[in-house]
Amino acid sequence: MIWQTLQNPELGCNSYLIGDEVTGQGLVVDPLEALGVDHYVLSAQDLGIDIQMVVETHVHADHASCASELAKALGVPHGISHAAPATFPHQDLKDQEVLKFGMLSVEVWETPGHTPDSISLIIRDLRRGTVPWAVLTGDSLFVGDVGRPDLADANEEAVLEAAKKQHASVHRLMGLPDGVELWPAHYGSSPCGGIFMNKSPHSTIGYEREANPFLTMDLDTFVDQTLRLLKPPPEDAAKLREQNLAGIS
Repeated sequence: MIWQTLQNPELGCNSYLIGDEVTGQGLVVDPLEALGVDHYVLSAQDLGIDIQMVVETHVHADHASCASELAKALGVPHGISHAAPATFPHQDLKDQEVLKFGMLSVEVWETPGHTPDSISLIIRDLRRGTVPWAVLTGDSLFVGDVGRPDLADANEEAVLEAAKKQHASVHRLMGLPDGVELWPAHYGSSPCGGIFMNKSPHSTIGYEREANPFLTMDLDTFVDQTLRLLKPPPEDAAKLREQNLAGIS
């Protein structure tokens, strides 16, 4: 497997280039406008990856995405959850759908909570076996923290329901084997998480099971803590989400 994490430290953002090492077929996940289309194209060329799809784990509200622009430039599908009210041309992704890139398998899990359209991607290298190697959790589960439930809809009732869904989603992710590497869309001081978000850009399911304080909480405690510890929302969150829903970078 070919794997490269492309980051913007100022925003605490992770994006990913992943491919099959034999065929070169691969995908980009959560590309950042701050890095730009050319950065992903040139990085893929350096790695020998033939980008065949661009996928977003959710509609972002803290930064501008270049996913639509990148997909259009390459003439490849732009995949996003079927639950996203996107107005740009895209391919709907549904729960347990499997995307294949050579022997690289990417399984979609719906993990709503941070947003209704949040998905996680289970990564398998079928040349080595069927056990998952990594999971891209988007803003559902972070290192040391969980995603905030208030950016898609700040209505009090909607936030409460989103927090409940977030609890179910992170516990679904905890069903993965301990050794699975966890790669979220954010790290450090990103406003998309809470005060416990770690500066490390990755972890494992097993370590988070032991060390992430939110994963031992019952539903009521989880919801209470998630809502009480909310940080101020990202600047221009509503504007950025609207822009990303329209596919404008």
